Amino acid sequence: MLDLVAIEQIKQLKARYFRGIDTCNLELLRGLFAPEVQIRFDSPTYQLELNGLEQAMEFYRTSFTNRRFGMHNGHTPEIVVDGDEATGLWYLNDVFINLDEQTLLNGSAIYEDRYIKVQGEWRILQTGYKRLLEMIGPLDAQWRITSQPIN
Repeated sequence: MLDLVAIEQIKQLKARYFRGIDTCNLELLRGLFAPEVQIRFDSPTYQLELNGLEQAMEFYRTSFTNRRFGMHNGHTPEIVVDGDEATGLWYLNDVFINLDEQTLLNGSAIYEDRYIKVQGEWRILQTGYKRLLEMIGPLDAQWRITSQPIN
């Protein structure tokens, strides 16, 4: 039998994760992870592995700023719940603007997550993605950025 309540709670958790990244809301992000969180990102241009909540928070604090920001959309979750543990696959579509390098990244990836319940609340125990598509090019000089998600 599907645990539809747990699946919906995990969907809400991941939605807050994407919002936390795009707004660099560190307080929000801190509350989404288990203390022993493990994160791994694999791309043709970078590989990154983070262990523990403090490494994760430092990464998000320095990677998403008013000079480097983006839009992350998670789609079509495949979530399997087994008691107080769960796994999830998410299709990611993202855009990342780097004003320091004047580049625009457009990409997609598959997130693989593990979740656990901590004091009755779902938390991200492991997360990370493998890139499917990554396109990086120069920002067009004619584009104007009229608002930014991170001040």
